[in-house]
Amino acid sequence: MPVQPDNDIAALFDPNFDDPEPTVVPPGALPPSWAAAIAAHRTHSPTTASAPPPSELAWSQVPDSSITAPAAAVAPTAPVEADAPAGKRTRGRTKRGTRTGTDAEFTRQSKAAAKRAERARKAVRLQLVGVEGNITRTRTQSTAWFVQPPGPWNMRPVARQRRYIQNEALVLANLAEAGVTGLHRRLVRTPWPVRQWAQAHDGWAEPIPDVPGALSWSDYLRGQQHAMLWGNPTLKGRYWGIELPPRSTLAVGLDTVSEWLLPVVDAPLLGRVAKLVRSWARTAFLGEQKALADHLAAIERILSGQGVRAKPATAAQMDYLLLRSASLGLPLDAEGVISGGGNWEHSDVAALEDLTDLELTPGDGYTTVRGQVGGRDYIGYAIVLTVGRMAPLPVPEKMLPWQVIGDSSGEPLEWSERLRLKTKSQTVRSLRRLTARIEAQFDHYTVEHDQVPPQELAEQHALAQRVISDIEDDHSGLSVRTEGWYRVLVVGSTPEEAKQKVSMLQEMYAPRIRLEQEHGQYQLLREFIPGEPLANIAHCRRMSVEAVSAGMAAVGDRIGDRTGVVIGETASIAPRPAVWDLFAAHEKKHKSGLTPIVAVPGSGKTFLAGMLVYQAVRAGAYGVVLDPSGPLKKLAQLSEFRSVADVQALTGRTSRPGSLNPYRVIVDPRRDDPDYDPSNPDYADDADPVAAVRAQYEADIRAAQAERISVAVSVLKMMLSPARLEHEWTETVLQTAANTVGGGRHHNLREVLDAIAALGRDDENVELRTCARSVHQELSMMADLAEARVLFPERAATGEPEDIVDNTIRLTVLTMPGLQLPPTGTDPAQWTPQQRMAGPLMHMAAWLANRLVYELPRFERKVLFLDENKYLEQTGAGRTLNLRIARDSRKYKVRALVCSQLPDDYLGVDGSDDKSALTYEVIIGDLGGNTHAIDGALKLLNLPSGEGYEALLADLGGGGEDTLDEDTDTDHLDQTRRFIVKMADDIELIRSDWTHFVHLAHVFAALDSRATRVAMGTPA
Repeated sequence: MPVQPDNDIAALFDPNFDDPEPTVVPPGALPPSWAAAIAAHRTHSPTTASAPPPSELAWSQVPDSSITAPAAAVAPTAPVEADAPAGKRTRGRTKRGTRTGTDAEFTRQSKAAAKRAERARKAVRLQLVGVEGNITRTRTQSTAWFVQPPGPWNMRPVARQRRYIQNEALVLANLAEAGVTGLHRRLVRTPWPVRQWAQAHDGWAEPIPDVPGALSWSDYLRGQQHAMLWGNPTLKGRYWGIELPPRSTLAVGLDTVSEWLLPVVDAPLLGRVAKLVRSWARTAFLGEQKALADHLAAIERILSGQGVRAKPATAAQMDYLLLRSASLGLPLDAEGVISGGGNWEHSDVAALEDLTDLELTPGDGYTTVRGQVGGRDYIGYAIVLTVGRMAPLPVPEKMLPWQVIGDSSGEPLEWSERLRLKTKSQTVRSLRRLTARIEAQFDHYTVEHDQVPPQELAEQHALAQRVISDIEDDHSGLSVRTEGWYRVLVVGSTPEEAKQKVSMLQEMYAPRIRLEQEHGQYQLLREFIPGEPLANIAHCRRMSVEAVSAGMAAVGDRIGDRTGVVIGETASIAPRPAVWDLFAAHEKKHKSGLTPIVAVPGSGKTFLAGMLVYQAVRAGAYGVVLDPSGPLKKLAQLSEFRSVADVQALTGRTSRPGSLNPYRVIVDPRRDDPDYDPSNPDYADDADPVAAVRAQYEADIRAAQAERISVAVSVLKMMLSPARLEHEWTETVLQTAANTVGGGRHHNLREVLDAIAALGRDDENVELRTCARSVHQELSMMADLAEARVLFPERAATGEPEDIVDNTIRLTVLTMPGLQLPPTGTDPAQWTPQQRMAGPLMHMAAWLANRLVYELPRFERKVLFLDENKYLEQTGAGRTLNLRIARDSRKYKVRALVCSQLPDDYLGVDGSDDKSALTYEVIIGDLGGNTHAIDGALKLLNLPSGEGYEALLADLGGGGEDTLDEDTDTDHLDQTRRFIVKMADDIELIRSDWTHFVHLAHVFAALDSRATRVAMGTPA
């Protein structure tokens, strides 16, 4: 059998594979620590994988990939069993008389049983006879199929979730009113499009050039795909099969005769008759559909409404429904089965029976499925569970929709629902008959036997009367009742695994819902195929349409897109990759690029921001990082960023004097900026656009000068002690001196100090003179500190107006080694001079990072990461910078990741500008259980309070139980950080899990995240 190319990522849907470990591990390949984890399952001998050409992409068909792709396990040859089908076993030949009589009799009975099983297998044929468009037909029934897209659920208010349920229930009620009596709903799974993500990501990015010996772009994409495939991510697809009115007797007869004549369709004479009859049968079917055109239009109109938003299934979707339903128990395969060919003839339908080989051993309770997917042989063991007795379900107030409870197991569960819709009159008649029987039983106890009847009779009678009253008084349509059978499929690679999964699923649904494992597993499995009859009538669930819709099988985790960088995996309903296009807000939605990252220290926000910056720079964006503590400077030292990254120390021995001078950092607007183009639409209404542009440019020049003066005053104020700041003349002294110097870019802070000294000598006001002398004395002392050299350049130095940004540098990391941040909660009066310098240094470093971003061309993608945002919010100039980032990030295409410990920095609770309306994306991490911070986070996420979100926010962080008892400590089992991520209206719980991204082990080491090193198996 030919070997599947190891880079055919889309075909690898099950990562439980074997694969040889490469003798030489090339850059970006899976490290030996990962390969050793699957060594016990390896079946092939080790081989050496050669590195691909630099131009090879991760989804190419070249078989010699540098990363050894995990290949699906090849199914072992099944042993010959006594009960195997006779046509598929090797007949043993023995000499007469060599077996005992008992053995001979046993062999004879085994052969006879095998023949009977084979005849029974061949006697079972699909009821489906053809497909026309989105309509499947059997000899007696036609079904129209529609596809419902996945819907949202998580982090929505309870009232909205209840509305989702009611909207779907109203669709069922409207279908009943339109004359629909039966439905077959199928929930199928399709693989998350990993290969398509890689292709789209490669087209979205403008990757930096590859560096010899470093992780190449192709290896990077390949490694990302392997990591995402490890969790078997899937997408849901829900089909609504609407049963149409029964077919006419003539059409049924023509279909039957055409099937009888099918074997002779190629005969010379009878073949003409057979073809003619088949043509009549198809014409009769099309005539029926034409007569039902109005009915189909009404159904389509109802299903396209707000509750379901379903559309008629396309040819490709119909292909996937049929082929997937006929190959249940085998791995998912989207690309291998979707052909989109359109209509299916009877001969095409017959091919569905050959997709799998089904075996059922009596007493085992499962169905063995054999078949091929993507050129590989597979064996699966399928068990169908039926929903049994159900207690009242508090959905959505206290539990998830009942059909998604099992999704968190990570298993790709598939559902089959057979529904019968009952009208109001039918339901009332059946309930009245039920109450009559209950009353007869009551009389049997009291009248005939003079006994006290059981309490259950009175309760059942009261319940029936209450339902009748609700139905008769209801005018919303939600009183429609249903009868239904609900099956869910569980598949394992071994019988034991399948049974373990069944036990796990039954435990997840207990105690409110019982999942029954019935007899007749083969027939139950066939029931998933469109057109097949109901396997049995046991465990019929009778519910209102609202209770049925509370299953909400189509909902799932919805966050991000399928193009951008990876931020983790969803963790609410079913895990799947969470991918974020960092610049979709700018390029598609015209929204702000400000992204607050709010969490306490040690919650993993710096690591997450570092991973986002790394992926963005790899994809060609410019990155500017302000990291005072310094761990992110190692990003610039990675081999793939060689010659395109730069680390600038803003403190310490290597810092440049005056590099954070406010007059230098704040630049004048550029005359060649598009905002100053007379053809700009903003000047279309002006009589003289040239004059209007000139006036606007001059106004912006004056605004920049005023901003320099304001920032200079803010920096000097942060350097003063609280006692000096409280003096009534301090503000006047600083403002007067700064205005005297002016706002030109060639000035510096030493000139302001000289102006303060002049005030202390020459001003007429004695109190102002005294204050100026004391202010000058304190500021001169602060200016002489080693940390202050970047704020106060050497004397006679200027602001260096000719200095520009280097466009060849893709990543700039601003660090501040030796910076002494003041202890949290300490009175500012107790701070040392070095700790007092932290505020102005952080303040001006943020302005410098902002300048490095905004001096780049507008059309370039940029990522700005600012840590310790609390220092910016302490002054008016800092709040102005935050507001500028929020407002201007859209125009300059900047994704600004701004870290803070409290949401208050963005909510304007202290009288500052409220920036929450400008936050299109928000990331909330562990808040340490702080009630005030949790309330602010809810406002930032635009979520209501009092609906249970507080408990979720309080429980963020790593998983597991942290205890000193070695026997019960589980804190080490899941150290992955969790975040609440908001993107537009979608809000989801995300696990920042990078365990399987082993090709990025060197990045994790650079970011120095302890939890990641433990997860990767490296020393802590």
